[in-house]
Amino acid sequence: MVSSWAIETAPDRPHPSRHDAHRRPRGFAGIYAVRELERLLGGDRDVEITLVNQDNYFVFTPLLHEVAASDLDLTHIVNPIRKLLRRAAFFHGNVLEIDLAGRPVVVSHGVATDHSHRLEYDHLALALGAVTNVFGTPRAWPSAPSP
Repeated sequence: MVSSWAIETAPDRPHPSRHDAHRRPRGFAGIYAVRELERLLGGDRDVEITLVNQDNYFVFTPLLHEVAASDLDLTHIVNPIRKLLRRAAFFHGNVLEIDLAGRPVVVSHGVATDHSHRLEYDHLALALGAVTNVFGTPRAWPSAPSP
């Protein structure tokens, strides 16, 4: 998992009055970082926050066992990402490339990865996610929940 964001415009950018922010979350850190950016910068119209995620939903994994035990319905722990955002734009796709020198993030959507878009950013921060530990259980990886 890679997360990125940008909140300050470099002086050599073509639109110096516009700030761009990009996040690519898979879990709590990414979603809550976007929500915090919206809280801190949401009133500033010179700031644009774009969220890129390969899933269009967020799973609240701490309650996943409650669903497995039939104590909760799945709809109580899964939320559409767009519902969680106030002002940030959402791009449903994958990050293909991050060019640190040129400052674009190349993203794609759909089945084919040849339909790509370039999202310019100003500053980049990376946040790493987690991998589910299956404790050596044979054949557990195909059905292990992704955090």
